[in-house]
Amino acid sequence: MDAPEAVSRQVLRVLRMNPDVYVSGAMLANRLGLSRTGIWKHIRNLKSLGYGIVSHPREGYKLVEVPDTLIPEEVAHDLRTSWLAGNYHYLATVGSTNDVALQLALEGAPHGTVVSAEEQTRGRGRLRRDWLSSPRRGIYMTILLRTPLPVREASQSVYIAALALAKTLRSTFRLPSSIKWPNDVLVRHKKVAGILTEMQSDQEQTRFLVIGIGINVNHTQEELAGPFRYPATSVAVELGRPIRRQELMKSFLERFEMEYDRFLDDGFGAILPELEEFSDILGKNVSVLCGKEEIEGRALGFTPEGALVLLTREGRKQSIWAGDVTRVEGSLQDD
Repeated sequence: MDAPEAVSRQVLRVLRMNPDVYVSGAMLANRLGLSRTGIWKHIRNLKSLGYGIVSHPREGYKLVEVPDTLIPEEVAHDLRTSWLAGNYHYLATVGSTNDVALQLALEGAPHGTVVSAEEQTRGRGRLRRDWLSSPRRGIYMTILLRTPLPVREASQSVYIAALALAKTLRSTFRLPSSIKWPNDVLVRHKKVAGILTEMQSDQEQTRFLVIGIGINVNHTQEELAGPFRYPATSVAVELGRPIRRQELMKSFLERFEMEYDRFLDDGFGAILPELEEFSDILGKNVSVLCGKEEIEGRALGFTPEGALVLLTREGRKQSIWAGDVTRVEGSLQDD
């Protein structure tokens, strides 16, 4: 017998196939091999998830509203991926989706597993900085990858995720997105998303890697006006209207799978020209904090491995593998 959640999804699927009309309880019961009381229980379960379903004593049930949540019923609906998010874990509240994904990885979760939450209580960015994770406002998710890559190549996944999200924002929502090396996605030079990768590896090869993505989606400008040193924005602020988070999440997952497959097939060199095209800092004078050292110079480009190349004030080229861009053309941009 199918699990109750699977049967509820079947009921939902039939209601979706008949928009704007009532579907009789008898038809649902006959189609799914259940009693009418069983159908009613699944309708009640769908309502508890936030679905607006109108019941009529003689005509049956009609779907009139779909909730703005990241529950499996919505993320899986019409998702066009072949290996990504086939194993999907949803939580209402969690400390960090990265922590959950790391634990699932240790327990043997498959390549392409996705963990998402409506709220994080201990969301974090690079250098253990806090990440604002307002409930039901943003997208907070982690992707588990098990591709056995050399450690340096695996670390390039952060650029693949950033490029996939920047492309999604441009193509789906027509927003002027860009990438601030190494892990931030911007809209109009304000931070809309951050990406954090963590991995377990042997000396030369990764065992698995998780990519955490936090996206400000329907946050208001007031919610983003906290004591942040880096100017923040959200998709809703930039569009002037809220959006359905499922639409953005599914578009991103489909784009990420496409870009990651291209990265595996063609190598990082195939991605590099687009990373430079989407860069928010190339050609500008920047300051990069590397540990306790601050390096200033003009951002020239990236090495074939993804390091940032600066032309320093002393006139020499320097490759930087890890650091925080704190100033761009004299403006503070610290995350």
